Amino acid sequence: MKLIKRAFYFFIIAVFLGSCSTSKTTTVSKSAPVPPAGITFTEITNFKGFVSLQKPYKGEGFSKQESSAFNDAGEQVPTSKYHGQHVYQFSNLSSMTTVNGDKTDTNIALESIKKSSILRPMLKKENVVEHYSDVLIAGKTCKRFLVSSNFSRNDYSCVYYRLGYIIPHHNTTALFYIDQAKSSPITAFDGDIKKLESVFKYMIETVEFRE
Repeated sequence: MKLIKRAFYFFIIAVFLGSCSTSKTTTVSKSAPVPPAGITFTEITNFKGFVSLQKPYKGEGFSKQESSAFNDAGEQVPTSKYHGQHVYQFSNLSSMTTVNGDKTDTNIALESIKKSSILRPMLKKENVVEHYSDVLIAGKTCKRFLVSSNFSRNDYSCVYYRLGYIIPHHNTTALFYIDQAKSSPITAFDGDIKKLESVFKYMIETVEFRE
């Protein structure tokens, strides 16, 4: 009889422990953004309107160039380049061009960029192709723009283009873009755009603005 009671108690305990184990909840931490393969980024801190900014300085066509820009600590901040063309980051678009209207509106910011030196020269080219879209990155609806124009002469061919992202934050918009870019030959264009898109996505995912 004692053995039966003891077995019964063990059964009750096992059921209780089993119910406790199934009621436990596990917390899954959000994974950190992963940089594009083959590209080395350097974290820049306390630079202009940025608390933290990842800049691509090496690998897959990226390099750096000395500049006259410095962070709060007095350290020089080189400019990023992709195949020799500058990759810029501005924390406040209205500080570099006139934004007529709501400075937080990416559509208004885009219209301002079209009238500025960033896109106006490209939009005047022959056979220009324009792509504008909203892209969700790190919970922010960014405005992506890609303006391009093919050029061919004899055995030479290339694509001139501008690719960038307008990023809403606080009371303004930021701008990350590549200026006066060129893919040569034309067949390299799609690969260049795909690579730059992955770089900009990572930079936007990891950027921290000053309040």
